[in-house]
Amino acid sequence: MTSLLILWRKIEMHRLKTTQKDKVRQFNAFTQSSEKTAILCLGAHDWKLDIAVDNYFQNPERYNIEPKPTLDKKKLEQLWLRYRDPHEDDKMTVDGVMKFLEDLGLSPESISVLLIAWKFKAATQCEFTKDEFITGMTELGCDSVDKLKSKCPLLEQEIKDQLKFKDFYQFTFNYAKNPGQKGLGAWPVLIDEFVEYARPLIHNEPRSTTV
Repeated sequence: MTSLLILWRKIEMHRLKTTQKDKVRQFNAFTQSSEKTAILCLGAHDWKLDIAVDNYFQNPERYNIEPKPTLDKKKLEQLWLRYRDPHEDDKMTVDGVMKFLEDLGLSPESISVLLIAWKFKAATQCEFTKDEFITGMTELGCDSVDKLKSKCPLLEQEIKDQLKFKDFYQFTFNYAKNPGQKGLGAWPVLIDEFVEYARPLIHNEPRSTTV
């Protein structure tokens, strides 16, 4: 990190060229990171946008030089109470999940739903435990629905990295084995379709171009 901070100070001393400013904007759009992080990561990779973005997603902590925002734990607890099952304090079951997705503006068919389950390390389809929800939201730096909503495009960009995509695929493959409750009919279909689509990409098999 020390060498990256030295690089940041050197870059800071020089005014960015127009082409570099454009790359900073593109980097921010891809990663939802700060301007400082964009300049630092691009500078470390000779201002090659694709390489910088790939390296950022492989190790975002290396380039995030700004402190993480403080989460409001009380706010997060209140959020959990909004969605938990009234009969099971430690679970968000199908009704709560539907309300959660509705608040996020997501349909069960959205790939973002799977990405959130992946980040929450969910064990069973159509439900989250309290620990999965609280830990997942905390690791994502979110204490509100709006913050999580703003993270969704970043999660979609994250799985463009091959290693992250493989991790996401493995999660989804295992997730498909634990169907959980009925009620989110589109969710199991989405999971099965993704597994079938992604398997050739992971195992280097020929696949159909239709998804």
